[in-house]
Amino acid sequence: MQDSIHDFDNVTPHIWLSNENTWKEKLLKLPNWNKIPLINSNASHNLSDGALVRFRGMVQDMYNPEFYLEQFNVLNTNTKTTTTKSGKYTETADVLEHEKILHSDEMKCSQRQKIVVVSIPGLNEWAQKLEDEQNRLTHLDQHPNSTKRLTSSTQIKRSYEETEDDPEAMDTAENEINKRERKTDEPASAPGTVVSREHLLNFPLPDVASKSCIVKLYENDDNLKVNDIVEVVGFLSVDPALSAEFKTEKNALVEPVVETDVEIITHNPPPSLIPRVHAVHLRTLEHCNPLLSNEYSQENVLKEANVAREHLLKALKELLLGDQLAAEYLICHLIACIYLRQETLTLGKFGLNISNLPIQKYSNYGQQLYDIIKQFVTQSYYLPLTIENLNTMALLPKKDYDSNRLTSGILQMGKHTHLVLDETKMEQGRLDNTGVNNVAALAKLITQQTIEYDFKFYKKDFDSDVSVLILSEGKSLLPSDYHVILKPEESTLQIFDAIVEAATYYLKEDIMNTIRAYLTNLKLAKYTVSENVQFVEDDFIQMRNNPDNDGSMTADDLHRLLVLARLVSLSRGFDSLNKECWDIAKAMESERLLRIKNRVAPTL
Repeated sequence: MQDSIHDFDNVTPHIWLSNENTWKEKLLKLPNWNKIPLINSNASHNLSDGALVRFRGMVQDMYNPEFYLEQFNVLNTNTKTTTTKSGKYTETADVLEHEKILHSDEMKCSQRQKIVVVSIPGLNEWAQKLEDEQNRLTHLDQHPNSTKRLTSSTQIKRSYEETEDDPEAMDTAENEINKRERKTDEPASAPGTVVSREHLLNFPLPDVASKSCIVKLYENDDNLKVNDIVEVVGFLSVDPALSAEFKTEKNALVEPVVETDVEIITHNPPPSLIPRVHAVHLRTLEHCNPLLSNEYSQENVLKEANVAREHLLKALKELLLGDQLAAEYLICHLIACIYLRQETLTLGKFGLNISNLPIQKYSNYGQQLYDIIKQFVTQSYYLPLTIENLNTMALLPKKDYDSNRLTSGILQMGKHTHLVLDETKMEQGRLDNTGVNNVAALAKLITQQTIEYDFKFYKKDFDSDVSVLILSEGKSLLPSDYHVILKPEESTLQIFDAIVEAATYYLKEDIMNTIRAYLTNLKLAKYTVSENVQFVEDDFIQMRNNPDNDGSMTADDLHRLLVLARLVSLSRGFDSLNKECWDIAKAMESERLLRIKNRVAPTL
């Protein structure tokens, strides 16, 4: 009999632990995974404390491990009987008022890893809307469970710091309920300490609606890294008493305080703001496109590629003012991703600079182009490169030792995010030290696909996979792998606003979804290098000997051409290079380089 989602409706940590392996097998075979409540699409206050939930997001930070009681005995003071309990998958020891913890050799302490997971940065509105439709559980809104957690029948739970020698360490049920009713979305503050909501949430992208979770892991995963996109299934902890507001003061003589007030508040935010999830399963995601099914068929993807490409090419050519070459390069850019790293070599990056934008006539051209692009891709972010932004924005993550956490930076993004830098918004002004460092950080991201994290006493590079598109009037001040000078058709320049309107009309939902799936699927496609590529070697020798090239054709130029040919092939539904795609790539590069050679000052 197939496992049912209803099996998981009422499972508790205690029930799960009674037969953990069987429950895990059931979970991984579950046909209707979406019926496990997804916190991203369902308010956590409508979910019961201890319910099995999911959360999808990016690993933003990793805290130090914490100790917990995996196994301990409790004495029932009424019946004088002893029971064994576990603190696994829960925040606090489940000890009733008439029970007390027995300290014995059978008590087992273990460690669990704490990570902070935030909503996927830059997840576009269409993807979020679709994810909500797939995962929205309407019955939760009709029967909110937040009051259920706060009734007088709620069990009183002792923290692990309590001892059997401290009979007054527990509040009465009435006091506990009073405390819980003080639950608020505003962060708690210790005397003289003020911590803002924004500080606690710590999202990478400013002014973007997001959610955050503290996830506790019970199995070590050495492969898990900061910036990974993950989905977690685990037991929810939203008890208001978990907030720093309710933390009891420690006796400094017995237990020296090593944490600052700010650190305590930061690591113990109100659960109404940042819930805890005790993971029973965590998986790293290759993508976050809700249109794709779990079954990936490369054969079908390649078979359907040309239809999607034609739709996309038609739209982009119109938006790029009739310039087919620029549209072809932009398609390659949109499907590009890192496919191999070897020491200092990063293969697959495709930083694209499109210049000669008609900003004299259409000052917001860059923004209008981005507004269409974000309808195609799953994750993206638009960053106007103004002097003020460069001088004030925090692009790089930085360690905050006062609160012992990593403060987010804008460039802390998940894989396959599209970062659009609009240099046409640059005005006259002077870059200060922050601005110069931010420009250097953007250049390093483009050229090396790494982000430098600042740990104050040292700096460390973390791998990234962010596609960077630079829109500019002249050649960008930032480096790029491919620079394409836009060559608009005069007729389209007069009717660009009408073109945008027509493109919006043409791009119906079914066409949009075809393009959206196409762009993600091709990032996942496996490309093989055929042995029959003698034509590449022959052409390289010929290009080296061509007097028009002045012998300047280098190995780097060949590499750039091979990367382009790979994407030209994939975009047309081929998973290996053939002569036709190779010739198309050569022609594209020849035309691109000719435009650069013959370029004149922007006049548009």
